[in-house]
Amino acid sequence: MNPLSPVAKVFVALTVVAGATVLLYGLVHLRPASLLAFFVFLALGVVASRLKVKLPGVQGTMSVNLPFFLMAAVKLSIPEALVIACVGAMAQSLGRSRPVQTAFNAAALTNSIALAAWASATALQYQLVLPVAIVAAGAAYFLGNTILMTLVMWLAEGERPMAIWARMFELSFPYYLLSATIAAIVCGDFKDAGWTVTLVVLVAMYLTYRSYRGYFARPAEVKDSARGAGA
Repeated sequence: MNPLSPVAKVFVALTVVAGATVLLYGLVHLRPASLLAFFVFLALGVVASRLKVKLPGVQGTMSVNLPFFLMAAVKLSIPEALVIACVGAMAQSLGRSRPVQTAFNAAALTNSIALAAWASATALQYQLVLPVAIVAAGAAYFLGNTILMTLVMWLAEGERPMAIWARMFELSFPYYLLSATIAAIVCGDFKDAGWTVTLVVLVAMYLTYRSYRGYFARPAEVKDSARGAGA
C-alpha cells in the first residue's frame, strides 16, 4: 500500500475510533449467557481467521471466518459477537501486516459485524423468519466491509471506487453467499444438532479455503482455460 494521504489517514483514524468504540461497548456489556458457547465460537473464529487467502488485485486477505461470525451475531448477544469478531480480525491480520493495517482491518471487521448484528436483531424484532435475519446480517456485513475497504483503497491508491468494489464483489460474493447459506442451515437446527455440526462447518470452510488458495495460486493461463471450459 502506498503512503497514506492526509485524507486517508483521517478516514483510517475515524474507522479505528469507531471500531474501538464499538468494541468498548461490547466489552462493557459482555455478559455471556453460556461461557461454553462464547469460547467455542471465539476459538472457531480465531482458527478460521488464520485460514486466509490473498485475493489478486485487492489489498489485504480474505478468511473463512464469516459463517462463525454470522452464527455468533444471530445466536449470541451483540456484545459477544463484537468481541469474537474483533479477536478474529486481529488473528487474521497477524503476520506481515503493518500496525496501521492491523488496526484498520480489525476496526472495519468489528464495525461490519456490528451492522450485521443490528440487522439480524432488527429482522428478528419484526418477527421475520431466521433465514431472512441471517441474509440481512450477511448483506449488512458484506456492504459494511467492502465499502470500508473500497474507500480506504480509493483514498490510498487513487483507483476508481466502483472498479475496486466490483472487483471485490466478483471475487468474494460467492463466498459470502456460501457463508450465509451455511449459517442459516446450522442456526435453523442449532439446538438439535449440537456442536458436532459446528465442527463440520469448520471442515467445510477449510476445504473452501483450500479451494480458493489453490485457484489463486494457479498460473493466469490455467485460470483462463478453466473459465473457457466453464463457459
